[in-house]
Amino acid sequence: MMEPLSVAEATRRVMNSHVSLLDALRLGVVNYSSLAEHIKPEVEKQVGRKVSVDAVKMALIRFSDELSETYECIEKKISDILCRSVLELKNDLVVVVLRPDAFIRLLPKLPGLMEKARLIQITQGTDTFTVVLDLTLLRELRQTVGDRGIVEVIDDQSCIILISPPEITKTPGVISYITHLIASRGINITQIVSCHTDTIFIVNREDALKTYSTIEHQILLLRKTK
Repeated sequence: MMEPLSVAEATRRVMNSHVSLLDALRLGVVNYSSLAEHIKPEVEKQVGRKVSVDAVKMALIRFSDELSETYECIEKKISDILCRSVLELKNDLVVVVLRPDAFIRLLPKLPGLMEKARLIQITQGTDTFTVVLDLTLLRELRQTVGDRGIVEVIDDQSCIILISPPEITKTPGVISYITHLIASRGINITQIVSCHTDTIFIVNREDALKTYSTIEHQILLLRKTK
């Protein structure tokens, strides 16, 4: 039989499932008593018994101390990387999801498409391939693979490219930081593609400028505070 969870471990698990609360705990800007009251029912479900608010509160305080020690160093690294990052915006893109046999038919045409394209990205999934490319090249792609080879076409897309220093490949939390910013503005990300030091966010064209300005504003703010 599995050993019962401690209140401390249950509290950690509950907090890790609530990102917004976790961020506030990291920063030490929460009322521990109110937060303990708020998550107490979830902690009790985890441990399988009644627990006191004071026990949850103490677990939160200890967990907060642990988070602040580790996160402060990571946050500085994230800030440094974003201060040295730049943005690019490209419009008139389309996302095409292909069946594997269709992608094989496309392979001989790829060199020619890559010469013409302002941007082309290919991602392999478990059952499909996803190609992001210029809208002007969609017709040529359709003629090559046929409509039966296409699972889905998502048009009116744009991409915001975050070009960062090499440290981004070894620093945890940078992409999470950016996606949280984007999500907080109610923007859906169609695709995220990583290419070494470039991180490419594909969004609906109507959200492109808002996405760009959201990231740019944060980069400029970090540069000023740094």
